[in-house]
Amino acid sequence: MIQTEHPRTTRKADLRSLDVNRYGPWAVVTGASSGIGREFAHRLASSGFDVVLAARRTAALRSLGSELSTAHGVEHRAVTVDLAEPHGPSELIRATSDLDVGLLVSNAGSGLPGPFLTHDLADLQRIVRLNSTAHLELAHHFGKRLVERGRGGMVLVSAGGALHGLPHMVNDSASKAYVLNLGEGLHYELAPAGVDVTVLLPFAVDTPIIDQYAVDRASLPLKPQSVEECVDEAIKALHKGRATLVSGRAMRLLSRLTPRTVSIKMNGRMLGKAVAALSERNGE
Repeated sequence: MIQTEHPRTTRKADLRSLDVNRYGPWAVVTGASSGIGREFAHRLASSGFDVVLAARRTAALRSLGSELSTAHGVEHRAVTVDLAEPHGPSELIRATSDLDVGLLVSNAGSGLPGPFLTHDLADLQRIVRLNSTAHLELAHHFGKRLVERGRGGMVLVSAGGALHGLPHMVNDSASKAYVLNLGEGLHYELAPAGVDVTVLLPFAVDTPIIDQYAVDRASLPLKPQSVEECVDEAIKALHKGRATLVSGRAMRLLSRLTPRTVSIKMNGRMLGKAVAALSERNGE
C-alpha cells in the first residue's frame, strides 16, 4: 500500500546533519513507524530530504508522513510492507522505482527472546529474513542505484548484540551479525564509487523494545541512550566516513574493555531474567 503526498509549502533549508545535495533528494527509511527509524525520518525531513517511510503499520506511517510534510515542507511516500515476508523487499523496491533515492536507512529488525530450541523453526526463519535477508536485498538494489548515480549513502542498522552470541537471543544476534559484516565490507567496496556506508550498532537505546522484551532497566550496565543521541551519532559517523559505530560513548568503551566471554555471560544472565519475566507476564 502506497501513499504519496506533495505539499505546497516551501521546503526548509538544511538545518543540520546530512547534506541533501549529496545524499538526496529522497531517503528511504525502513522500520520508520517507531524508535530509531522514526527519529531518522524526523532528522532527515528537517534537513530537507523527501522521505519514503516503510513499515507494517499504515496508520502510523500516514500520521508520521503528514507530520513531516507539514512541519518541513518535504514530500513523503508511505509504503506499508512487511520485510519479514519473502516478497517484502521487492515490494519496497517497486514502490520506489520512480524516485531518485540517494540514501537508504535500512533499519527494520526484530527479535524473538527465549531459549533457541523452544522456538518454531518457521518463526526463526522469519527473523532471519527480516534481520538479514531484507538488508541484503535492499543494500544490493540501492547499492547499484547509488553507484550508477556516483554518490549517496547507506546506513545499515545492526545491533550491539551482533558483536557476539547472545544467550536467549541466539538467532537474533546471529542474524544481526550478518548486517555488521555486510555493511563493514561494503563500506570499503563502494567507497571508490562515491557511496558512503556506515553500520550502526545500537546497544541499550531507549525505545519500546526494552519494555517489550521485559528487560529490567535497573539491570542494564548503563542508562539507556536516548534515540535522539543515537541517531545524532549515526549521522555524524556517516558524514565522517566511519565504517561502524557502536552507539553511546560509554557503551563503546565498555564493549572494548569487557572480555568477550564475560560479556556473553553478563548478557545471558540479563536476558535470562527478561525471558522469565516475559513468560510470567504472558502467563506461561
